[in-house]
Amino acid sequence: MLPSMSMKAADYCRKSSDAEDRQILSNDGQHNENVLMAQRNGDEFVKSYSDSGTAKTPHKRSSYKAMIADIHAGKIEVLYCWKLNRLARNPIEGGEIQWLLQEGTLKAIVTPHKTYLPTDNVLQMAMELGMATQYSIDLSRDVKRGMLQKAKMGWRPGKATVGYINDYAGLKGEKKILVDEERFDLVRRCWDTLLTRAYTVPQILKMANKDWGMTVRAGRGGRETRPLGLTTLYQIFTNPFYFGVYEWGGETYQGEHKPMITEEEFEKAQSILGKKGKPRQRKYLNPYAGLIHCGECGAMIVVNLIEKEIKSTGEQKTYRYYRCGHNRKAVKCSQKKSVSEKPLEIQLTAYVATADIPQAFIEWCLERLKLSQGDRIKQHKTAWENHQGNYQETVEKIDTLVDRQLSEATRLPEDIFSEKLKQLRAEKDHQKKLVNDFDASSDQWTQDIVDELNFTLKLKERFDNGGREKKLEILHRIGQVIQLKDGELDLQVREPYNTFQKCMKDTQSILGDIQLRKTFAKPLREVESDVLRSVESCWSG
Repeated sequence: MLPSMSMKAADYCRKSSDAEDRQILSNDGQHNENVLMAQRNGDEFVKSYSDSGTAKTPHKRSSYKAMIADIHAGKIEVLYCWKLNRLARNPIEGGEIQWLLQEGTLKAIVTPHKTYLPTDNVLQMAMELGMATQYSIDLSRDVKRGMLQKAKMGWRPGKATVGYINDYAGLKGEKKILVDEERFDLVRRCWDTLLTRAYTVPQILKMANKDWGMTVRAGRGGRETRPLGLTTLYQIFTNPFYFGVYEWGGETYQGEHKPMITEEEFEKAQSILGKKGKPRQRKYLNPYAGLIHCGECGAMIVVNLIEKEIKSTGEQKTYRYYRCGHNRKAVKCSQKKSVSEKPLEIQLTAYVATADIPQAFIEWCLERLKLSQGDRIKQHKTAWENHQGNYQETVEKIDTLVDRQLSEATRLPEDIFSEKLKQLRAEKDHQKKLVNDFDASSDQWTQDIVDELNFTLKLKERFDNGGREKKLEILHRIGQVIQLKDGELDLQVREPYNTFQKCMKDTQSILGDIQLRKTFAKPLREVESDVLRSVESCWSG
């Protein structure tokens, strides 16, 4: 029982997200109860302290540290709290509170169920604080064990990355990572834009926020949203989780979640971003960086800027000159002359024109894709079942091996068992990767062809009227190899544009360039049937 004289009182409140604390009153609720107790005891309530967060780590709570300083200064004589474990869950701070009480610096600690005084036996208070500390230790150990088990099952613990969402409705320990239907395709669009090599990460961020209306989840349970940030976007582009793997506890695990990209696309993205996932610094803006190479030594073509003043107007003009960036002594190169930008642009425009496909041809291809889609679905199902079957067979082999090891009659020597288990787990991860890569790429195949066909429509017109970023996007998308030698460009297009280009050349040899452009620039339904039959073999082959 407290002495009858009035003492200077304060209260301490703490609420955290620890499992046990979820049943504890809020800080306001704790404070109201503490004030009522102080009033009943006739104490002068001078100050209130509160923290939000765990108390398992010492010296991390700002209000707690201020309270201890005030106790040492004699500003507080009696301390009110909802439970003793509100004050500490670690032995350092628990011992600190206990010492202040034993020395009489603190006259009393008051809870709704018990009052602790300097004259009390210290054993009970030590046991209660020790139980709070042990709870934190056990909870930490159990949580770590549970998270490791979850990681081994193929589900990364923690908050899901952008484009995915945690399964909050699932059973504890069995919660999965699901596709965020609202953001999955938008994040994939960010990856696709990066892989064009046409845009920097800050430019992609601007498009995602302003043009696509992209947001990320924030707050507990993802109930709030905020704009996508630059740091978050870099984290997305450097996170292997998106192609199906993740690290946990120093180990790499094959995830069970749906991959967004393939491993090949991820590696390509890292190459684009540069060393350690950071963008490469460029001294000058080269719109064709990484695209055009020297036709003699293979080095990249670099740009030099020359500033000139127009004397009649005083205007400053910038001219770009392109040259071989050769700097290896072991390889000789005779390409010393620079080429001005205009001749390059003329050649590039002609190059793009060869991949410009008329409307009728695009519609014809789309119709054929639609007709063949049924067969492709059957092929997809068969291939997926084969991959999944191989994965399941490996899982069963692991189960059989473990079952044998549990039996005395069939048990293998430990070193042989460990080696076989290691091999089978590696095979399981390999098979899982094949399944994930197949899921990530096969669903995209038909849509990719449709996108590429639509991309070719009015390609030259878009190239002629577009700015540098649009020109660069087009060139990176259709160009496989572009080499510069003696001022001339040698250009090779990538698939499927190479196939499109070949079909157009064969059609041109039959109809001629003028009739081809005139006839097939209109919708397919308006093309005469006899003309269509005369060139259909070129497109079917």
